[in-house]
Amino acid sequence: MKLKIKLVKKLGIALTLFFCCMSIFAQETHFGIKAGLNYASVVGDLTEGVKFRFSGHGGIFLEVEFSDKFSLKPELVYSSQGFQFSSDLQTIENGGVTFDQNDIRTNVQFNYLTIPVLGKFALNDRVAVEFGPQFGFLLNQVTKIKNLDQRNGDVPENRSTISGNFRLDYGGAVGVSVQITDKISVAPRFYIGLRNQLEDFEGNLQNYNAAIQASVEYTF
Repeated sequence: MKLKIKLVKKLGIALTLFFCCMSIFAQETHFGIKAGLNYASVVGDLTEGVKFRFSGHGGIFLEVEFSDKFSLKPELVYSSQGFQFSSDLQTIENGGVTFDQNDIRTNVQFNYLTIPVLGKFALNDRVAVEFGPQFGFLLNQVTKIKNLDQRNGDVPENRSTISGNFRLDYGGAVGVSVQITDKISVAPRFYIGLRNQLEDFEGNLQNYNAAIQASVEYTF
C-alpha cells in the first residue's frame, strides 16, 4: 500500500514537471472544469448478464495550445464506473433451473481518480478530435445488493465498501469536442481499458473496463 502511494506521488511530480516544461513552449494555456455522465461496464470473460450502469464524473483540465490546430489536454477527473447485473433467486435456490423473474440486483461501483492525457486536433473553429492514453487509480469499490421483491423499503440494501489500494488501470480514450460558446463545450468520449481486471485469477481469463462519457466543459 505504501509503495503504491509513493508511486502515485512520483507520477504526480513527474506529470507536474512535464506540464511545466510543455507550458514553456505553449502559445496559450487555459484552465477549465468539467462534469457529466458515465455509461460504464466491463467487457470480456465472465460478463454474461452484466449490464452497463449510469454514473457520473467531474474534474479539472488544462488545455495547452501549441498551434491553432493542436493542443495538449491533461485532465484530473473523479470517475465512477463499474457494472450491474440481476440474479434470479429461484434459479440460485433450485440448482440452476431458470425462471423468468430477476429478484436480486447487484450494482458494483468502481470509483477512480483518472488522468487522461489527450491530444486535441482541431477540425475547424468549433469541432476537434481528442485521443490519447488514460490512467486510473482505484480509490474504492462499492457493492450494493438489493432484493427487488422487497419494494416496501423495510429491508435496506446490502452495501459493502473495500479499498481500491490505488490499483492502476490504463487504456485509451477517443472522442470529440464541440464548442457551443467561447466558454462552454460538450465532449462525448469512449474509453476502453487495456489492463486485464482478472489478471489475479487462475486461467486465461480477461475482462476490461469500458465507459462512454458525455461531459460539459467550462473554460476560464
